[in-house]
Amino acid sequence: MKNLSAVRQVFLDMDGTIYEGGRLFPTTVPFLRFLKSRGVGYAFLSNNSSFSKAQYVDKITRIGIPCTEDDFYISTDYTIDYLHHFHPEISRIYLLGMRCIVPQFEAAGFAIDENDPQAVIVAFDRELVYDRVCRAAWFLRRGVPGFATHPDPFCPTDQPTWLVDCGAITKMLESATNTKLKVLGKPDPGLIVEAARRRGATPAETLMVGDRLSTDIAVGVNAGAVTCHITGTNNDLIVPEGIVPDFAVRNLGELQAIWEQELETI
Repeated sequence: MKNLSAVRQVFLDMDGTIYEGGRLFPTTVPFLRFLKSRGVGYAFLSNNSSFSKAQYVDKITRIGIPCTEDDFYISTDYTIDYLHHFHPEISRIYLLGMRCIVPQFEAAGFAIDENDPQAVIVAFDRELVYDRVCRAAWFLRRGVPGFATHPDPFCPTDQPTWLVDCGAITKMLESATNTKLKVLGKPDPGLIVEAARRRGATPAETLMVGDRLSTDIAVGVNAGAVTCHITGTNNDLIVPEGIVPDFAVRNLGELQAIWEQELETI
């Protein structure tokens, strides 16, 4: 088991880890205060690409955690970074996603092209329109490369519904076109590598905390980070073999207690 004393940066999943629905867990703010008192940085990592970072700031601030856009690194950020690093030739994209994330791609230098794109980007589109799905499929069949922001097949919710997420939309397109998209987001280790680099840390100096073994813990394991699983949810449909967290707790308060106990022995 890895120790916590060398951790300089903590990455936290959001829904199911720091809050549920619109309810902030009572252990969240004390844990964040503990990190600040130790000089440990923290940021929120999410695969959910259906919100802009400004919307995330508004939500997290409203439920009781003052924050800025710099406190977030989401799958949209990683998709943009990935394209810049590995496909600098791509500047025109067809985006199958929410309108609220269009400005982030445009600010990063991408033009939204509905007729002759160099790439198809598939995100978590809660405004999904059948004609736009067919248009994305047509581009994919013509050989335009496709990239998905994350693999989650569904998004957790405390409402009486089941939210079909980016991973399921991606599978539909792959099945319809007999093509494969490059799937980014957690558990791709590059997400933590890039998020840590932005904050002057290495993956080995980071702690990834989340409630999904298949994404949150897997991305930490894949990147070589310390990992902590928040148990008690049933948000995994399939868990890859070999994904075992360094710590498993019911809430952030229990993680804080383990960390404090470890510090007392140093």
